[in-house]
Amino acid sequence: MRSIHTIPATARLACLLMIVQCLLPAFAFAASDSAKVILGPPHKTGSKAEARPAVIALVSMDEVLPDCQQQVTVTKVKTVAYSESGITPEKIGVDWLGSKLDIATNVGENPVLSLEEIQAANQFIKVGKRYLIHFQLCGDGGVQRSLINMYAEQMTPARHVRKIKT
Repeated sequence: MRSIHTIPATARLACLLMIVQCLLPAFAFAASDSAKVILGPPHKTGSKAEARPAVIALVSMDEVLPDCQQQVTVTKVKTVAYSESGITPEKIGVDWLGSKLDIATNVGENPVLSLEEIQAANQFIKVGKRYLIHFQLCGDGGVQRSLINMYAEQMTPARHVRKIKT
């Protein structure tokens, strides 16, 4: 009799473990609690009175997951999908290996980013601008794509460079 009850118990345990494994990719977009918007040196905005720092990177936007493929590319952002409010960039579209990928930015889901940092991230991500992008592909066929780090390809200079006459 005991062997009859232990088989269903082990089968239930096996099913439970399989369900947990199937649900893990659903948590692939869990935002990192160490996300940061990195500011560079201040640059002039056009008015003489005010200089503000430029955003040069978004880092640790998501946790690096061990079962996902890490990818790094330098590419232009082709599209940006925003939240309903228009404040939060939710996805970026890029060309990668000959196909268009939409990558979740994790900006809006990140509890450690302030409203000012979310607005700065919105100003940082521009269509047509080149970035070094570190992202991960999760799930079967890499259907879940998540931004880890994003760096400006060129930093805005802190001040104008003067030419020296020789």
